[in-house]
Amino acid sequence: MRLTVRTLLAWLDHVLPADEHGELDAKVAGSAAAQQLVDRIRRVVKQPTISPPRLDGRGLAADPNSVAEYLDNCLEHDRLEAFERICIESDAHLAEVAACHEILATLARDPAATAPLDAAGRRRLLEAMRHHSAAVSTDDGHHEQVMDARQIPATREAAPTQPLGAASPRRRASRTAWGAAAAAVALLVSLGFLLTEVIGRPRGVQRDALAPPEVAGDSPPIAAAPAHEPPGAAVEDGPSGQAVEPGPTVVESPPATVALVPAEPDPPKPEPTEPTELEAAAPKPEPAAVAAVPPASVGPQPSVPQGDALAIAAAPVTAPAAATPSVPPAPAQKSAAPSGGEATLGFVTGEGLLIQRHTDQGHAAWAALVPGAALGPREELIAPFGFQPDLNVRGVTIRLLPGTRATITADADGTPRVEVVFGRAVVRSARPDARVGVTAGGLTGTITAGLAGPAAISLDLDRVPGTDPTTEAARVRASVIAVNGGIVWKQGGVAADGSQRLLDGIAAEGMLDARTSIAWESVAPDLGRIVQLDALPAWVVTAPQVDKLQRNAAEALGARIRDTGSLEQSLRELADDRRVENRVLAASTLALLGDFDAAVELLCAEAAGRRLEQRQWATLEAATVPLALARGAKAAARLRTAFEDRGPHGKAEELFAMARGFSDAELAAGAAEALVAALDDPDLVVRRYAIKCLCDIVQASAADRLRYRADGLPDPRREGAAWWRGQLQKGLIRRPGAA
Repeated sequence: MRLTVRTLLAWLDHVLPADEHGELDAKVAGSAAAQQLVDRIRRVVKQPTISPPRLDGRGLAADPNSVAEYLDNCLEHDRLEAFERICIESDAHLAEVAACHEILATLARDPAATAPLDAAGRRRLLEAMRHHSAAVSTDDGHHEQVMDARQIPATREAAPTQPLGAASPRRRASRTAWGAAAAAVALLVSLGFLLTEVIGRPRGVQRDALAPPEVAGDSPPIAAAPAHEPPGAAVEDGPSGQAVEPGPTVVESPPATVALVPAEPDPPKPEPTEPTELEAAAPKPEPAAVAAVPPASVGPQPSVPQGDALAIAAAPVTAPAAATPSVPPAPAQKSAAPSGGEATLGFVTGEGLLIQRHTDQGHAAWAALVPGAALGPREELIAPFGFQPDLNVRGVTIRLLPGTRATITADADGTPRVEVVFGRAVVRSARPDARVGVTAGGLTGTITAGLAGPAAISLDLDRVPGTDPTTEAARVRASVIAVNGGIVWKQGGVAADGSQRLLDGIAAEGMLDARTSIAWESVAPDLGRIVQLDALPAWVVTAPQVDKLQRNAAEALGARIRDTGSLEQSLRELADDRRVENRVLAASTLALLGDFDAAVELLCAEAAGRRLEQRQWATLEAATVPLALARGAKAAARLRTAFEDRGPHGKAEELFAMARGFSDAELAAGAAEALVAALDDPDLVVRRYAIKCLCDIVQASAADRLRYRADGLPDPRREGAAWWRGQLQKGLIRRPGAA
């Protein structure tokens, strides 16, 4: 996280997660310039003699809307640097921004700060205003007297005599001061009565308008390799529910414990109520996420580099669909949004692009969802590679990591539910009463407290090498992780016969300590385990490395969608683009949608200007082929067909076999000799798959991996192939530990 004015303000006001706050502690301690700026911020905020910037002045920071736009994180890119430079150079502007940020942070931490005043509180407020106005009047009168005293000598020289009965300059100045003081008192009293009227309104009327703002933050980092989709029909369907308001609130976050233990039974829960029109239309503020590195965007975004979303944004009062998206929605995108008669779950926020599955004339189709788009009562979504979109669902922020497919619904009591079909997600909320349902494989339940933590969800698929993906299902592993603070997990699974199904090994409801996870595997579908983690997974704590090429490809995809209005047309056009990063992004995204032709064609390309470098080839293969093999029989069959249609002639079976891997028995039966022989194959894709399989089988060291390069010159290739033949003759082409 970079040291900027925004990150320093968030650090000073304690609105960052614990890990990010600790990171900034170290950076501020090691930077003399940062320490000086921090000391200056603390000094100017407490300095009463600093006046606010003039409203009639000129320039960027003289506009009062600039501070609001900066804190709301919607100031244009071309104005951000100039604005922060003005804040650094001017104590007045720095004090204004820091004071506003501190006030909003206080409101976010203490909801009671916006509670209506009682009669005694209103009286104290008016009395304080009167004392303040009287003190101001006294100071003004004293100032006038001093100025009059200084002007007496000059007055005597200029006018030695005065007409009898004429008022002296001092007396006239005193009258003017008392008149100004009386006008100020009258104005303050009028404002006090107006404030009393506003505060005295019914509580339910003002809550939406005066809701305390919350802190928005970046998300957890992107995983380097995608997770996979469970086999069979499970990849298409998820739980459904009605969109109603969330259920009863939950008490304070639980204390940390080592294992999941039974919790006290919940108090009686009131019946859920239907949301009012205003509540359904007004989006909630977005809480902070885990990481602070912004993802690639689909268009120009009004954000602060390496620090956006660390400002405190007030809740908008308009409907989510009316928000200005980073990519203007095309006609196909508009049709994907829920109709006006359907209840909405929330809206898309953050940066990036989401892919939504919907029905178009009776056929399933995919469309793009941009920030600001509304979410219907049931949404099947995919986060493409290169993007990190967020969802705001009933006040809960759900971040889908790249390569993730999830279904968003609501339970009968209005609790939002996220079902991770494959991939990873992070959920959090600044509301102490927030709840979220989670479904991942055999893990089905509700996080009833502790979402400020936050909590991470993952669902991975593992295949045993050599198994037939068209007949054997992949191994599913799911987990729910408490990241920074403890969470309360309540089981809520339903068996195939409709009865309540609870996993063995964990309590029906209990507390989960930080850095602890609930794990489930398909090999033991009725068992859950509590796992104490030595360290959090890298995808939770490590910021993603988004290079310039990947960001440019993401922006190119967003621009193409804006021009064509069709997601699939844009992806197919970009898959044939002259720039390799655009082709890789389009092919990997199409593979997430179940179309593997572009990915296989790119993996097999050998022509000049079309062939991938080895690193690019390995990245694309890891992002597309394992997922296709793990998603089930239909996806595996489509991948085989793609090898037949787009691969080298007559090599489809060989390529498909190397893609799925070989068992120990197959290696002993001759597959090892075939792999070593394939190192001399004339087709580049065959050589690449052969060396990939050999290195994966023997778990080759970095030095041994460099002995052979599939796209290298002929002589070095022959030397590398000869070394692998020597390993074969020694019987070393086998997995470690295999007989």
